[in-house]
Formats: sequence, structure tokens, C-alpha cells
Amino acid sequence: MRISAFFRMFALLCILLFCAGVNFAHAASSAEIAAQETAAMKTEVDAQIQALLNAPPGVFGVEFEEGQLVRLKIKGESEVSTALQGVRADRQARDNANRDARAAFSRFLNDSVTVVETGTEGFVIQEKDGKETAEFLSASQRTVASLSSSFLRGLIPLVDHVEGEGVNRKAVVILGWSKRLVEASADAQTTMNQSRANEGTPQQAAPAAAPAAGGGAPTGTQTRSGNLQGF
Repeated sequence: MRISAFFRMFALLCILLFCAGVNFAHAASSAEIAAQETAAMKTEVDAQIQALLNAPPGVFGVEFEEGQLVRLKIKGESEVSTALQGVRADRQARDNANRDARAAFSRFLNDSVTVVETGTEGFVIQEKDGKETAEFLSASQRTVASLSSSFLRGLIPLVDHVEGEGVNRKAVVILGWSKRLVEASADAQTTMNQSRANEGTPQQAAPAAAPAAGGGAPTGTQTRSGNLQGF
């Protein structure tokens, strides 16, 4: 009887050890698969970022659907000033590159497409076909000017990149624009304004960010990215 009980306990122990080994192997395999998937995603994102950085300055990747502009990307560039020190120089160059990209976007709206207002902050952006009259083009430019804030709401940062040393250091900013974002932003702003009006809360500007500390000459490559999905 004692021998039989011993063998039963020994068999149970073997089963438990086997199950534990199977679970450990499964967990290790899952962790390895997850690590491989993460590495593959990083490689894909890195390739996407590099492709964006290799694009020519200005507007690119323009997409139309059913004759209407739906999305595009913009590349802005700026040299990093050697007169400033530390991260201040990089930050100013990023700001300048952002302004360069926005200026390119404005030129695109005035030179390459026509804009027709369809209602309260509603609009249709179409590619020029060369048959527009001077009066129509003038009206389009007036619409661009009146709806500029609406258009800018559709811009989001995709890549923020600084590289090089000394006089060769430069900042590159890639922005994305889509009509879907313009519409979503307009809806969110309307909801926020209505909520503030109902609560009687005055609209306040966001506090300015504290200036970054200075330092020596900026060096190294710095890249930040986000919002790449859909662009």
C-alpha cells in the first residue's frame, strides 16, 4: 500500500513538472514572438520615417479621392543657428522648419488647387485643371484666406528630426494634413465652445512652456515621430 501511494505521488509530481515545463516553454515562445513582432514594427516605422525624410522640401504625397483633396504631407527645413547654444538652437530651428512647412502648405492652397466654400467652415478642395477663370481663382484665394484657421487645424506633426554638426546642422519637420482631421477638429472645437458657454467658463490660452536650459553646441541626431498611421 505504501509503495502504491509512493508511485501515485511520484506520478503526480511528474505530471506537475511536465505541465510547468510546457507552460514555461509556451511563455518563452510567446515572449520571443512578441519581441520579433516589436522589432519588425520598429523596422517598418524606421523605414517609413526615412522615406519621409528623403522626400523633397514642400508639399508631397498629395492624394485626391473623387476629385477632392483628402490628404497630403509637407516637409519644412531650417538650418540650426550657430549663434545660439544648447537645445535652444535646435528648438528655434524646429520652429522655423515648422513655419517653412506651413508656408509651403499655404502656397500649395493658392497655387495648385481651388477651394470652394460649401457652408459654415465647409469646403471642397480640388486640383486645378487650367480652365478656371480669373474671377473663380480670385474667389478661391479669398476662401483660402477666410478659412485659413480651419485648414491649419488639419495639420499634425509626423516627424521632427535634427541632424548634423556645426554649420551643417539642420532641422526637418514633416507635417501631415487631411480633411478628416479638419472636420474632426472643427466638431471638437464646437463641442468645447458650447460646453464652455454652458458652464460660463472663459476660454483661456494654454500656459507657455518653460524655456529649456541652454548648454553647449547641440550635437547628435534626434528624431521624434507620431501620428504616422493613416499617412
